[in-house]
Parts: sequence; structure tokens; C-alpha cells
Amino acid sequence: MFTMSNEVSSFELKPLGECVEVLDRLRRPINNDERRNRQGDIPYYGANGQVGTIDEWIFNEDLVLVAEDGGFFNDPVRPISYRISGKSWVNNHAHVLRPLSNMNVDWLNYSVAFQDIRHMIKGSTLKKLNQKELKKILVPCPPIDDQVRIVARIKGVMERVDEVQGLYKDLTAESKVLPVASKYDLWNECSSAFAMTPLGEAVRSAKNGLYKPKKFHGSGTLLLRMFNIRDGEMDISRSERLETTEKETSDFAVLNGDIIVSRVNSRELVGKSALVHDLTEPAVNEAMIIRLRIDSKKADGRFLSWLMNSPQFLHDLRGRAKHAIGQSSINQSDLLSTLLPLPCLEVQQEMINIKEQFLPLAIQLQDEIVKQGPAMAGLQEAILRKAFAGEL
Repeated sequence: MFTMSNEVSSFELKPLGECVEVLDRLRRPINNDERRNRQGDIPYYGANGQVGTIDEWIFNEDLVLVAEDGGFFNDPVRPISYRISGKSWVNNHAHVLRPLSNMNVDWLNYSVAFQDIRHMIKGSTLKKLNQKELKKILVPCPPIDDQVRIVARIKGVMERVDEVQGLYKDLTAESKVLPVASKYDLWNECSSAFAMTPLGEAVRSAKNGLYKPKKFHGSGTLLLRMFNIRDGEMDISRSERLETTEKETSDFAVLNGDIIVSRVNSRELVGKSALVHDLTEPAVNEAMIIRLRIDSKKADGRFLSWLMNSPQFLHDLRGRAKHAIGQSSINQSDLLSTLLPLPCLEVQQEMINIKEQFLPLAIQLQDEIVKQGPAMAGLQEAILRKAFAGEL
């Protein structure tokens, strides 16, 4: 987002009103009910893009639309204008601009798209760019031949930007699944070499959590709930508390090294689990969670947690779930009878130590990719700045 000035542009600046004909008078209001009854194949445009279709057209030419209200006026990386071609209907939320002979339609759009016009916006509740202020927007006006030449360069560079942003989007998505992929790989490594064993063989005890009425909530013992299980990890950045008796605190205790499992949840989240660690105070689990106490002679909790969060284990477990409207549930029998490939304890520890060395690297890579997001989002504006400075 930038304010057009002689510091930004090396070209002569003119008010937009001298470079375009504003066709707002040709717009025809239509309400949603009427439009629903007039479905067709003509694009129907609003403040920020196409919002539907209709059976009739008002315009049939290359135009630039600028948000009148409801635009991205405060967003530094989303444009306030866009270009349209061919037959169209434009609603009252977008100004309609026809470039004059001294203005190329693409150059016009590029000149307006990322301008900072917040000082021109009127209204406290409904933010609006009225036509009077619209015409005051300054745009660079090099000779038309130069506009065409620079537009061709801009389009070429923008195509590369689209490629880079597409690759960045793919890379971001792939980085997010690296931890899951590691668990998938661990399962495959184990299943090809070790016998399938019921989870219950590695568990000393299983216990559903504690339910108490709302009046007991708000203070007392740390209460572990479904939202404390995030992406296979325990997260107590958000916590709740429950008034418990000494016996309840003992009977429903959750200890470091336990695994907590969501037993009632949506179809795609039931069965999610996390290894409990770094607890510094007594904690209990809510009724929607099953607490597993691991047999430390047979299983390493870290290894077991990875296998239980693998797509293969969850697919099998969720296949045993009972489904109702809006939620699914598993019981202790469903959970403890689900099979997983379980090597001896020594092999488990050796394998998980290797895998855990990789996990921080995957998380670090994901963080580094996320940090590049603002730079990716600002590429288009940066290119246009160079274009207006005569550097393309």
C-alpha cells in the first residue's frame, strides 16, 4: 500500500478524473431476491470481484472497477481495484471506470490497485470512497506507448510472481504435514518388521475422566480437556480448573507420561491423543477424555504417542467409532483393541530418539516458511512501485 506521489512515480501525475470516464450512472441496483430469480451466464461484479451471475449485461468492454464501499481499504496487500472484460453487470458497490485515450486499461488498474486512499474514505460505520474523492486519486501518466510497454513487462513479472506464490503455497502446505508424515513413516517402518499388537498390551490402566456440574468449574485442580490436545501434542496455553475432592484428584489423576485420548468429538477428530509432559501440578481429565497409563516395561510413551497419531492407527480406530448427528465416540474397548506394530522397548527408544531429532527441524522449517509470508504477499506492490519509478 502506498500513496502516489512524485517520490513514488517518475512520471507526470494527474487526477484520475482527467484520465477516465466514470460510468456509475449506468449501474442498475438489483436486490438479492430479484437476482436469484435472474440466473444466467453474465458475470455479476461487486466491490472486490465477481459475486455471481445474471441474465443480462450492462457493459461490454474493458473496464476497471474500484471499490466504492466494502473494499480492502485498510489491507496493505489486497487490491482496491480490478480489471474486467466483455459483457458484465456491476452493482452499486463498485465504481466503473472507462479509460480515456491517454490511459491503457491495464495501466489504469495497476496505478490504482494498491494505493493508500484511507484519507479519502468517508463514513464512520460504512466506509465509502465517494465519486468526488475517487476522481482526486493521482495516477502516473507516461505516454500511452510507454504504458503499453511497461504493462507488458509488469504482466511478465506478475506471471512469475504467481508461480512463486503458488510454490510458496504448496511449500507451506507440505511443511505442515511433515510431522504427520514422520508418524506415517514410523508406522510403515514398524509394520513391515514387527507383529501387530492390541494397544491394550502396552497399557497398565485406562480411565474415563471426571464429570462435575458447571458450578464446580472455574477454580481448583487443572482440568485437561479436548482443546488441550492439538496436532498430537499437549497444549495447556489455554486451561480450565475444577473443584475436586482429595479422592477425585487421586482417582482421576493425570500424570506425566500418560496419554490422553479424545473419546467424544467430531468424526474427523475423535481419537486424537497427546502424551502428557511437563505438568508441574496435579491434574485430572474431563469426562470426554480417556486417560491411558502406559506400562513402562513394554512401551515408551513417546513412541506409542507417535503411532497413535499416525494416519493408519486413527483410520482403524475411527472405523470402530459410533456416529451420531454432529459427533462420534469411542470407548475403552475400541481404543485398547486397536492394533499397532510394537517392537521391543529397546527398539522403540532407539527409533523414537532418531525421529525426535528430525521433528524440531521440521518445525523450524515450517516457522521459517511462515516468516516469508509477508514478503510473498507484498511482491505485487513492490513490482508496481518499480514500474511507477520507471525501473521496469
